[in-house]
Amino acid sequence: MASHPQGFTLIELMVVVAILSVIAVIALPAYNGYITEARLGAARMNADSLRVFMEDYFLDNATYIVDGDTSYDESDLSENFGWTPDGDNDAYTYNVTVTTNSWNITVQHTGGGWLRCENRLGNCCDSSSTHSATPVSACP
Repeated sequence: MASHPQGFTLIELMVVVAILSVIAVIALPAYNGYITEARLGAARMNADSLRVFMEDYFLDNATYIVDGDTSYDESDLSENFGWTPDGDNDAYTYNVTVTTNSWNITVQHTGGGWLRCENRLGNCCDSSSTHSATPVSACP
């Protein structure tokens, strides 16, 4: 009785590696797209919550300007408007510019991706709606 060697041939292993490589090439860009969309979703959610605090301040004071300042970062937003971002783990930077009757917000993620809204979130765009190399200032 002849014995047959057990195991896989080199060609069989190469075919499996080739199939796994094709799957990886297809799956990684899709995964990165999901990550970017999740980041933008978190930025939109925080921008929406910021709107509530900004509008509440406007209802009380008939202006968005606090003590003559027209530009606010995250610490200013907390101090002047009582708003702090929820669940972003310091992965985003927030900048708001204001006039007496309107405000614009820019949210940037440290790993890429950004959201910019003008006119109290009336006109928004993000890094997925334009080419990601487009600077934030060029949008909308």
